[in-house]
Amino acid sequence: MRFAAALAAAVTVSSACVAAPPARVASLHLCADQLLLALADRDQIASITFLAAEPTASVMAEAARGLPVNRGKAEEIVSLRPDLVLAGPFSARSTVALLRGLGGRVVDLPYVGSFEGIRAQIAAVAELLGHPERGARLIAQMDSRLAAVAPPRGARLTAAAYQPGGFTARAGSLEDAAIAAAGFDNLATRLDSGSGRVALETLAASAPDLLILGGEADHLPSQQARLLAHPALRALPSARVYVPARLWTCGGWFAADAVALLAAQRAR
Repeated sequence: MRFAAALAAAVTVSSACVAAPPARVASLHLCADQLLLALADRDQIASITFLAAEPTASVMAEAARGLPVNRGKAEEIVSLRPDLVLAGPFSARSTVALLRGLGGRVVDLPYVGSFEGIRAQIAAVAELLGHPERGARLIAQMDSRLAAVAPPRGARLTAAAYQPGGFTARAGSLEDAAIAAAGFDNLATRLDSGSGRVALETLAASAPDLLILGGEADHLPSQQARLLAHPALRALPSARVYVPARLWTCGGWFAADAVALLAAQRAR
């Protein structure tokens, strides 16, 4: 609830700066891109990042086609003359600082690691763009999806998300929230020493019921990615599921699809 109140307050203050919804909105962050594409009128969108049109990164890649793109450079954004810029964690911070220094209207969207946070952010951005009814519909669609795959009561299985380099789904992350919503206990939160990584030997000794790996299309050749092909990992009796990173890199309505993928494995 604290997250929802803080975000709503930030958007209310920002909305008070203008009498009408923004007419030219630019995004500097992939997560903001997808909210903008889902909630704004197409002619409201001045620019989105180049990542928005990448199918491995964005669930809105099809909708992004044909729109102007940017790479977060200040000169790109200033030349667009936007009346609102949406930014996010770690996105082009020097550009954000410059735009604010010039008096530009910039709204930072924080990382969300819960479905409560997703609901609050969708509602806040929809209000900011002048389309609150679209936000309500999107939230309702997400909640319907989650309700359809809600886990039964009873004993919970264990699951562990394992990524290149041994990184896992930490407590408080969106991956952790999705694992819980699908009816699993996140084993990685017990194994993680605080670094966000779990040694392969530790994971193998714990043998989770479900091993969650990134989608195959997400894996580029690298030394870190080779860890996922290690014989010790392949020898685990755990069931396996591939969850494309685009489903839970950003806190959006589409995280319910990640829950559905996990819930299908639980049902088996």
